[in-house]
Amino acid sequence: MNSALSDPPLPGTAAEWSGAAHRQTKWDWRAVANFIGGGTGAGLLTAAVFAAPSVLAFRIQFGLGLAIIALGLLCIMAKLGRPDRALNIFRQAESSWMTREGLAMPTLFGGGLVALWQGSAGVMAWVAVLSALFFLYCQARILRDAKGIPAWSAPALVPLLLVGGLAEGFGLAALVAPLTGGVPPVLAAALLGALLLRLASWRHYRAGLAATGVPAESRRVLEDFSGNFTVAGHGVPMVLLALALLLGEPATTGLAATAGLFAFLAGWAFKFTLVTRAGFFFRKSFSLSAAMALGGKRG
Repeated sequence: MNSALSDPPLPGTAAEWSGAAHRQTKWDWRAVANFIGGGTGAGLLTAAVFAAPSVLAFRIQFGLGLAIIALGLLCIMAKLGRPDRALNIFRQAESSWMTREGLAMPTLFGGGLVALWQGSAGVMAWVAVLSALFFLYCQARILRDAKGIPAWSAPALVPLLLVGGLAEGFGLAALVAPLTGGVPPVLAAALLGALLLRLASWRHYRAGLAATGVPAESRRVLEDFSGNFTVAGHGVPMVLLALALLLGEPATTGLAATAGLFAFLAGWAFKFTLVTRAGFFFRKSFSLSAAMALGGKRG
């Protein structure tokens, strides 16, 4: 991702280990934007296929989903140390989750643009949605295979990022739905379900942090973040959604849209915290170089 990384020292040398944890600085907000784009965009495309009540609603949600994914990719391209070598990403499909992520893009955007033109949840829309979900899975595996940064490589992070992407996308779909007439009950119910799954996955992820050898510094950052994430990112929107489903229209649209705002902003805050603040490592160079490859050699 950044060609400026120095060559790693040989394992077992004095340069390999550091007694204290260090926060990674190679990945910044541009990397976060890519993970936000992949998750929120995949969730938006999924919401458009399942819950858009009209052609206009479908096109707004589907088009916004494609735009968010594209914007995330543009942000990460700005992070490249050698842009002239960007096409090399497509050369390691057998070993790299980053390459597999890239290979999902042609069908994602090709199918997505055709579906946007058609204005319906047909075959090409499903091609784009399945490609986007695979794109999201690849992103989760990229972080999972960053072995040098324990908070990223915890196994429970993969399901958390998957359901988190759906919660973000469903939340943003609920926020923009009033532009086209209101929030359908099916979207409010889907968002409520996604939030319940994200909360359960978050608790599972936190419970496993100590067992997987995550540095105390990472655990402290995530514990400090947990209260607001649990209350504002889950408790408040879930109460609003439950009230929306009980009261029905006209309350549903306002309550569900507000819940959607809380849902996706909390997801974005989590990704920013995870990548830029909780990414501590013990090894000075060896594991950090491997981590910054982020799955470049993982199967």
